[in-house]
Amino acid sequence: MPKKMDTNVLVKKIITEIQSGELVDKDMKLPAEPNMMSRYEVTRYTLRQALKQLSVMGYIYQVHGVGTFVRHQQAVDSVALEHEGGLSEEMARIGRKLTTQTASEKIIPASEALFLPRTHHFEDDDKLIEVRRFRLLDDQPYLMERSYYLQSVIENIPEEALYGSLFKYFERSRKTQIGFLDQTITSEPLPEEASEFMQMPAGSPSLLMQDESYLVNGELLAFSKQYYNYKKTKLFMIKKVH
Repeated sequence: MPKKMDTNVLVKKIITEIQSGELVDKDMKLPAEPNMMSRYEVTRYTLRQALKQLSVMGYIYQVHGVGTFVRHQQAVDSVALEHEGGLSEEMARIGRKLTTQTASEKIIPASEALFLPRTHHFEDDDKLIEVRRFRLLDDQPYLMERSYYLQSVIENIPEEALYGSLFKYFERSRKTQIGFLDQTITSEPLPEEASEFMQMPAGSPSLLMQDESYLVNGELLAFSKQYYNYKKTKLFMIKKVH
């Protein structure tokens, strides 16, 4: 009888066996669905949900009538823009380690925020939790993140979440499960507060990702700016044509 397995657990198992070379043949093709169902002792539904997630992550693609294949162009230094979960989880997926070197948080009125989303109106005295994190990729300076969380939605953020995965922390609570994110990518000069950490002059090129995170009920949870070290950042996405 098939075991009840969480889809995310199955996804990690499949990725591990792909990376070890256990699961794919010489053409990078995955076994047929019945074989994979038997291998992992899961239902067809669970397997298909996992394969769908792997497809969204850019890990696999399907050829109708032929089978499912692992993408040859998948690079160890590339981050899928459409990845599910947090950035820490995405880096772990491609075999890299994202850690937080320093982090801080404080409660401020919205009038003191350095930036606000255009899509949401704040009163000047609305309370925000300002979070600033300096993060390393494989122990090298990678990004500076400044985020604002609505205190009306989340009262405080524990230190272990600041130094771990904020995404996981919010997902563990039914009250703050993230439904979707709006993201824009631009380039901006590196701000002075990030220059020493990045070991680059202020005003150097910087890849800027701006996020707005919304709960499953459509309520705004947070908004952020993340300044990436352009020398160490490579992003990709899949454009499905047919």
